[in-house]
Amino acid sequence: GRSGISEKSQDHDGEEALLDGEKPDGEAAVAFNNSDGDAAASFARSFFLVYGLICASDWFQGPFIYTLYKDEKQLPEQIVARLFTTGFVAAALSALFIGSLADKYGRRCACLVCCAVIGLSCLTTLSNNLNVLFLGRALGGVGTTLMYTVFEAWMVTEYHQRGLEHSGMLLSTILGRMWTLSSVVAIATGLVGQTLVGFTGTKCAPFVASIVCLIPAAALILKNWTENYGDQANSSSSNNWMASFNLLQGVDKQILILGLASCCFEGTMYLFIYFWSPGLKSVHPPTSSDLPFGLIFASFMCAMMLGSMLFTSIRSRKFLSCRELLQYVMALAGISLLITTLAREENATFLFYCLFEACIGVYFPCMGYLKGKV
Repeated sequence: GRSGISEKSQDHDGEEALLDGEKPDGEAAVAFNNSDGDAAASFARSFFLVYGLICASDWFQGPFIYTLYKDEKQLPEQIVARLFTTGFVAAALSALFIGSLADKYGRRCACLVCCAVIGLSCLTTLSNNLNVLFLGRALGGVGTTLMYTVFEAWMVTEYHQRGLEHSGMLLSTILGRMWTLSSVVAIATGLVGQTLVGFTGTKCAPFVASIVCLIPAAALILKNWTENYGDQANSSSSNNWMASFNLLQGVDKQILILGLASCCFEGTMYLFIYFWSPGLKSVHPPTSSDLPFGLIFASFMCAMMLGSMLFTSIRSRKFLSCRELLQYVMALAGISLLITTLAREENATFLFYCLFEACIGVYFPCMGYLKGKV
């Protein structure tokens, strides 16, 4: 996946002029025609249909993983924490080699493996055997790493190989629509997942729905996608490690600061993924009905979308620089979580959790912009 991301970065500078409304000069100018536009539209439809199904399979699981283990399977809190930790560790370890393997054996193949791995992970939730559940979390971690690397890498490489930069469809436009599509799908799956739980009476239902989404996604990949590969010369894990080590020798101070900020904020975000469910349960009146986790999750995703829209609005009006905006957002995110630990009231906790999600919606495009500048 690394080479796919680097190709995206290489395209960034060429797109900035177009985004600012400038035309290519001289021989670089390309006459856009209908056939190029049709090819780009067909490519976008083929990719977004699959990507939407993959996002749905992932988001169906998010609101219900904790409550499935804790409430339905009656597992102790320590075991639930270990299950989540297993997933995070598997994701981290697999990230060391998945990109190079996908470059070597093909991104389309890796996307199919992703569908199979996530599907197997969902199947394990139907079991009450603890070893099977731990295996499922490990598979889920690997599947998450695959999902967030190989699909984008396939799309970026295919975009360049097909020469779609001449079609008038900017790569940045496709990447932006990926974020929007993921957010919209997350909201929808949260609501549908809550309905499925209410109808079936089991929190395993959303995981079965996830498998249902993966089957047509894999079929569409097999039918419509072509294979592409990364740079074979740089596809080994040892090369990646050596390149990273050499880069750190003369690393710029700004890169270190951004890396530290990214670790702190995103580390907090992943802790939030685990703690939001028990956090809300701890302030929920015991005599009340069960929390609607799917609806709550959909609300979080709405807040995140509002955050990304706020970023766009602030940047278009140039109220703040991205550096200043990131400082304020990180401070506000910290304050919002601090208030939830002090307030200990259900409505306040929910509202400040939503505020934290809105901060996440501002953080990602802001951090992405700053990373592109260093």
